[in-house]
Amino acid sequence: MLVELALRNLSRIKVRSVLALIGIVIGVMAISSIGIFGESLKATILENFKDVANEVIVSPDYTHGYTSIDKRTLEKLERIPYAEVIPIKSESALVEYKDKKTYLTIYGMEEKDYKMFKLEKGSYRDCLVGSNVANFFKLRIGSKIEIKGKEFRVGGILRQEARFDINPNFAVILPVKEFDDIFNKKNEYSMVIIKVKSLNDIERVKDYVKEVVNRKESKVSVFEMKLIIDRIKNIFNKMTSFLISIAGVSLLVAGISILNIMLMSTMERTKEIGLMRAIGAYRETILKLFLLEALILGLIGSLIGGALSFLGGYAIDMLILKSAKYVFQPTSLLYVFLGISFGIVTALISALYPAWKASRLEPIQALRYE
Repeated sequence: MLVELALRNLSRIKVRSVLALIGIVIGVMAISSIGIFGESLKATILENFKDVANEVIVSPDYTHGYTSIDKRTLEKLERIPYAEVIPIKSESALVEYKDKKTYLTIYGMEEKDYKMFKLEKGSYRDCLVGSNVANFFKLRIGSKIEIKGKEFRVGGILRQEARFDINPNFAVILPVKEFDDIFNKKNEYSMVIIKVKSLNDIERVKDYVKEVVNRKESKVSVFEMKLIIDRIKNIFNKMTSFLISIAGVSLLVAGISILNIMLMSTMERTKEIGLMRAIGAYRETILKLFLLEALILGLIGSLIGGALSFLGGYAIDMLILKSAKYVFQPTSLLYVFLGISFGIVTALISALYPAWKASRLEPIQALRYE
């Protein structure tokens, strides 16, 4: 009965009802679409770091006078059974090719560990060069670069990628034996990357280093890459929340529109309300009727806005990220649900005062109203 009355009352003010619906649709669509875009942007950025989330970086403890990791310390780290240990050496040196030369970071690694990087061209043999190095020197597979008077054949060109452990884009990577021949650092390592099998093992690695490696004195410091990933997530979550709060202004406008509609409806239907009260309608019935009208507006507008938000998210992703592969991820549904919930709650809150005012009308005064 109340639903039929609510639908009839809304149909009597079609233009105002449609305008209120449009406001809710725009508000919900804005909130949900921006939420979807924020999650897509975060997922796109984090995709570049998914391979390093399970890494622990062990470096010399410079604050205690250590500038390298010795062979004995490395052997202790290699005893960790639930992790892969990758020792790395590094130096800065002048690299020459034909008539060009520049200083670059040179890394020394076991060739079996080369596969931690992604190849653009070539194979995991001889020396590897970063994409920026290859572009600067115009290198091809088989080109020979010179480092400290020795020539090295380029076996592979690395794909451009962002990493927090080491930067391969501006570097040359040599087999550890070749590195030792030119830099004479046979038993000295700049860092050790420990790849754990499970993120739950990171704490075990930190405890092991503290109890075994640093038991007598602090030789190395430990940094977990997961901290950076978590900070990135936190930053993007805050950014998304800020953008959603801005988009929420459009819902506020829609709420004011519903408030206006309900107040106007209260004035226009004063005699009708008085008649309902005179024939026995309770105050609660009038209150429920007005709230139901607002709920219908909020529900219809929010559902339409929620459905259209996927279209909005797709458009924003394609415009800014040039990709829409993250539009339909599970977290997108969360933001659509959030937008729909905000739309419905806004509609109900906006109708509270008009509904209360209508329910407080006295029958005799309402029937006399002109």
